[in-house]
Amino acid sequence: MKDILQHINSVDGVLGSALCSNNGEVIAHAFPPLIDADSIKKVASLTVECLHGLQVSQTLELLDWRYSNGRILVKAFPEAMLYLLCSNNINIQVLSITLNLAVKKLKEKLISDQPAASGLPEAEEPVSDESLLRMSISHLADKQASASFDSLGMVAVSQPTSHYISDFYKTPFKKLTLTNVAAGTSGTFPVMVMKDMDMQYNGTVVVGPGIEKKLKVSEGDKVEVKIA
Repeated sequence: MKDILQHINSVDGVLGSALCSNNGEVIAHAFPPLIDADSIKKVASLTVECLHGLQVSQTLELLDWRYSNGRILVKAFPEAMLYLLCSNNINIQVLSITLNLAVKKLKEKLISDQPAASGLPEAEEPVSDESLLRMSISHLADKQASASFDSLGMVAVSQPTSHYISDFYKTPFKKLTLTNVAAGTSGTFPVMVMKDMDMQYNGTVVVGPGIEKKLKVSEGDKVEVKIA
């Protein structure tokens, strides 16, 4: 993947490039030694917050930040975001030609590297007679919204997580059975797929306080996830 970024860097005016997940994690980068992965992650995280705050994260194609000494271009596509540090005299037309091919190759590489690059969990080793999916528990930050959601007796997953579960078990679903092996608790719940959920919930199951108490779990705990 880094060789694709270095090819982008070969365009006159591109000083460095990085590929980050939609939740701000650095997947790969080709920047000068002065710029490390931690610095890139900070920029990516701030960008994600900005895009969600402006409510353009689903429609953005190219973000162009201009400064006195350079420009930062952000190319968004469904799987990730491509960050480019450029000089002010960058030729956008020439860069676009290179990006069209590079983005296609990056998408193919991301797909081949799934699930690690998606932020979704990898499948666990087989347990007894079948392979079980394990995911972390999350809850909504807004307590009022969480209580309202909990009153419906439902759990929620983000749209990418819903696709991941369906692909894992090779079948669509409307209900999930969650099992906290450590506490010996289990429950089957209807599932709400939240299309506009923040990317921070990818790879997790969101539960309200009532279900959290029933399963004896806290945020971050792992549960077995089965299709009911």
